[in-house]
Order: sequence, then C-alpha cells, then structure tokens
Amino acid sequence: MPALPAAERPAVLAELRARIAAPRVHGGFLAAELPELESWMGGWPQPGVSEIVGPVGSGRLGLLLPALAALTRQGRPVLFVDAMEELHPPGLAGPGGLALSAVWVVRPGLERAAWVAEQAAAAGSLAAVVLLDAPRLGRSAVRLGRACERGGTSLFVVAEESEVALPAALRLEVVGQAGGRVKVRCLRSRNGRQVGERSVRLASG
Repeated sequence: MPALPAAERPAVLAELRARIAAPRVHGGFLAAELPELESWMGGWPQPGVSEIVGPVGSGRLGLLLPALAALTRQGRPVLFVDAMEELHPPGLAGPGGLALSAVWVVRPGLERAAWVAEQAAAAGSLAAVVLLDAPRLGRSAVRLGRACERGGTSLFVVAEESEVALPAALRLEVVGQAGGRVKVRCLRSRNGRQVGERSVRLASG
C-alpha cells in the first residue's frame, strides 16, 4: 500500500481524531412487547446492554421473552448462552412463544460463557444475545458493552445479582411475582426518568 502524501496527512489525521472523539449514538430501542413495560421504559436498548437481576423463578425471563418471541417469529435469530445448562427451550415455545427455528442455545461452561456472549454480540448477525446466569464477569463486563456497540446487538445479562462494572444502559431488578404480575425496580435507565418501582403484567401463554 503506497504511503500517504505528506500534504494530505494533516487532513486525514484531523478526520480520524474527529471520528474517535465523536460520541456514539444510543437512540435505538427494541420493542418490549409488554404494554406496561413499553410505556414505562420505551423498549429495550438496541444496541446496548440490559441487566435483569433476581432469584431464579422470579419472572426475570418473563419480562424478556415477549420481545425475543417477536424477533424469532420474524425469523431473526436469538442466542442463549446457558452458563448453568438449565434452560429448556421447548418450554419457551408454544402459542405466542419463541419460534424455535430461530433460537440457538450454546452451553460453553461457566468459564467461557462471558467470552462466548462477547463474540456473539460483536458478530452483528444476531438480533439479541441472552447471557443467562454466568459467574461474576470481572474484566469481561466492559468488553460486553463494547461488543454490543460493534455488532449493533441487544445483549441481556440475566443473573441473580447485579454486576456493578457492567455498562448497562438499563438495569432492572425483579423483586416479587404474584398473579401473573412481577414487581420490577428500575435501578438505571438511559435518561434516569424511569428509576423507581412498578408492577408489570406478564404475557399470558
């Protein structure tokens, strides 16, 4: 490759510096497909990281599944990184559920789960990636955020405890479930206005 002429270098360097300094745009949303959650949050960040925390069985996935189901019914692939190897995809199918033809499940083990989610989010070929009950992320947390930006992907980190280092645009905590509704606490949102607690009705099967 020929060297850049000296006279053109200042202009090229100035353009590169401007691109590096320019803020990234974070304006997109993925429809939540739950009316109460939609009106509260405006949807899931896309691209971006959403963290949903709470005990297993608390309704964590129930908040997320309607959006994923809509994607899969459009033929847009969704990947679950199942760190604990406990996910049963057929149980998420059925009327109004996931279209299993567009669902991928990877079980890489605890140590490689975050790495697999990072590579998948950065690839740009998936509509959404769900990292389910991985161990503490450590240094991987920041890399996951960067991977979403590179791939234009919505990444959902579903865990029992919050990961402070994770650059989540949206952070939700499920604090209770009863009668087809979950009590959700918003700990962080993009504009800060949604912080607080609401009761959200889950989709019926």
